[in-house]
Amino acid sequence: MKKARWGWRKTLAIFASILISSACLGASIPAEAGSRTESLEEMRATIEQLKKTVLALEQKVAIMEEKQEATDTAVQEVVKEDKGSTGGLQLPENTTMSIYGYAKLDVIYTDTDGGGKYFLVPKDIPLNSEQAYLPDNSFIMHARESRIGFTSSTDTSWGKFNTKIEADFYGTEGSQRISNPYNPRLRLAYGELGNLRTGQDWSTFVDASAYPEVIDFGYPVSRLFVLQPLIRWTQPFTDGSFQFALENPEADFETKTLTDDGTTYVNTTINEKDEYIPDIVARVNLDPQYGHYSVAALARRYSYDTDQYNDSTWGAAITANAVLPTFGKDNLRLALSYGTGLGRYMQANFYDAFINPVTHEIETSDQFGGFAAYQHFWLDNLRSTLSYSYAARDNDLNYVTGMANHKYQSVHANLLWSPIPRIDMGMEYIWGYREVEDGEDGDINRVQGGFKYKF
Repeated sequence: MKKARWGWRKTLAIFASILISSACLGASIPAEAGSRTESLEEMRATIEQLKKTVLALEQKVAIMEEKQEATDTAVQEVVKEDKGSTGGLQLPENTTMSIYGYAKLDVIYTDTDGGGKYFLVPKDIPLNSEQAYLPDNSFIMHARESRIGFTSSTDTSWGKFNTKIEADFYGTEGSQRISNPYNPRLRLAYGELGNLRTGQDWSTFVDASAYPEVIDFGYPVSRLFVLQPLIRWTQPFTDGSFQFALENPEADFETKTLTDDGTTYVNTTINEKDEYIPDIVARVNLDPQYGHYSVAALARRYSYDTDQYNDSTWGAAITANAVLPTFGKDNLRLALSYGTGLGRYMQANFYDAFINPVTHEIETSDQFGGFAAYQHFWLDNLRSTLSYSYAARDNDLNYVTGMANHKYQSVHANLLWSPIPRIDMGMEYIWGYREVEDGEDGDINRVQGGFKYKF
């Protein structure tokens, strides 16, 4: 609008100059002596009239400028309102935001119904005695693993301020008859300023970067997997970092109880717990030029409280993980975990501890697990992973019956192809094995196809 105001003033000045110049030019033309005085008076009158005309024009220009400024302000307000009504996104200064995720279809065939409907669930692997009562085959297609996330990052005087929110669709299951809906499930939701992160994130005890690449969302039976609320400090150092965290406590106990007729013991779950001390985790990450390594320690306070009994004790665990480059892009991944505090932190999902059926005291047990996985690249975009995993718990038959889960094993073998970097598709063979304390066992064989489209 400044250009318009400049044009009016310039036009006015030129117009006035022309009028005054014309008047002066007319006055300079010779005239007879008798009429000189009359001509001079007429010229003065004309000049006065021109001055009045120029003043009037200036006043009109001023009025037009005021109206134009008012119009500009109104237009700006309309533009702002229009941006807000159309969902325009205005980020704070020095802030970037991104949206990420993927759509994934899983196609699963299992030779015996069981072992988890959507991914391998070790405790659901049917024993041989149970398989006679189950269908011989099971088939399902689903897209529950599909994922969406949002991140932001802002430069501040305190360092980077980062946020992340992520969800998948492993929430409440919907009907498969019409639209196959699945409710979203929160995975990650945290904020981070400098070295301090608070919110829901991967447990500090879990090193997800050491996971093998498999199609099955269940992964090896011994992998560590927990997403939970936490407060974590990360202190970087050369080629690595140290982490310390306080995390959400949760525990389930197992014991044996008599049936109503008083003749048989069965295993039951006890949820009367009273956690009031957070899980404590410390971890060291090493990232030298050759590979990735981590060691983490976990301490948990188990508490049990009912109207009649209460007890508490400590559980602890340690885990070590490694990613070792071998030939070309090939790599070997190793993990080993041991302790009385593994429980819910491991995919095997053994109960955290026992309750003595006589004294009603908490009794911990040794649990351990590990996996080895080798990834080979046939081509830059064609690769395979072979993974073997083992997990076990020491059971005391004074606290539980012989039907308590004792041992799990799994094998994953796949072939994955990425026609473009953001697409992964392939097939995977999965073998899952379960054994209870009295020696009875069972296994399943599964073939799973996966089609993942990342954005």
